[in-house]
Formats: sequence, C-alpha cells, structure tokens
Amino acid sequence: MRTKGIIAAWLLLLSFTCTIAWGQGAPLSVEVFAEGGGSFIANTKLPVACPQICGPSGCVTCYPLSFSNAGRLFTGVRFRTGHDAVEGSYSYSPNQVAGYNRLNLISFNYVRYLWMRSKVQPFATIGLGANRFSGPLNTSTGFGFVWNYGGGADLVLQRHLALRLEFRDYVGGQPKYFIGASHNIVPSAGIVFRFQ
Repeated sequence: MRTKGIIAAWLLLLSFTCTIAWGQGAPLSVEVFAEGGGSFIANTKLPVACPQICGPSGCVTCYPLSFSNAGRLFTGVRFRTGHDAVEGSYSYSPNQVAGYNRLNLISFNYVRYLWMRSKVQPFATIGLGANRFSGPLNTSTGFGFVWNYGGGADLVLQRHLALRLEFRDYVGGQPKYFIGASHNIVPSAGIVFRFQ
C-alpha cells in the first residue's frame, strides 16, 4: 500500500512540474499506457562456496547465474509537449531468486521523440528510479537505486490511440549478498491512450 502512495505522490508532483514548465509552449498531451513483455536479468552473481573445489586453504568462490527470466507488466503516464516528454511508470515482474519471487520497479524518465510528423514516432529515453525484490515470507530488500535507458516507437493508429514497442535496460539495485550490477533487459509492447 505504501508503494501506491509513493507512486501517486510522485505522479502528482510530476504533473504540477510539467504544467508549470510547459505553460507557454506547445499544448500538453497526457498519455496513459499499459505494456507487457519480457524481463531478462543478466550479470547478477551470488558468491557461494564451490564444494567440488575445496582444499586445505578453504573453498573457491563460485559465481553462478541466479535469476530466472520472466514476464513483465508495465504501466504509467507520460506528459508530452512537442518532442519532449516526462514519464512516471510502475512495473511488476515475477523473477525468481534465492527467497525472492517478485520485482517491483518505479521509474521517472525523460523521453525525446526524434520525429512526430508520421504514423511511426521513434523515441529515446533515460531515467532514474528504484526497485524492490520481495518474497512469499514477507521478505523484502527495500528499495534500491536503478537507472534505465532505451528506445522505442509509437505507431499511431488513431488520434487518441497508439501501439508502443520499446526496449529498455534497467541497471542497478540487487538483493543483499549479490555482487556487481544487474542488467534487467526489457523488451515490451502495449497500447497508449492519448488525451489532449
């Protein structure tokens, strides 16, 4: 419940900021989107002892790949004027790792549309956020810092409706005892509703 309150507060703050910043520019468009896709986590290592490589001086540390690949549900709102937009989003993924089986992620992004005068409107994005791993026994890692980058395109179907295809890499925050940075590769597709 606390996560929903945090998301609502950030989206409200974001909407006030956009209204003030874009008050004199092009008309503001509000987009609500829902997407689904994959969640592939790489470069995540858990140091464990290798029982087959133990000697008088101790055991050698192994670094097995410990996460599963899973799906992802992704939703949010984008405030857009001209080529520029800001976005607040939330995503959920059931990735499995040592006692954790849920990954929640909140992200705030800047989006730059490369061109807009056609049915296909490509964009690039970069942003900051936080992720949290949690499990069935009310275990949680708390929120950890994460940043992301990526790109995609909107295929405009009608004035207020578009299909969105995108690809992002979320880098950072991992559960306790894991070392290195994780890369959560997320290809996704979904629907966009535009209000103007």
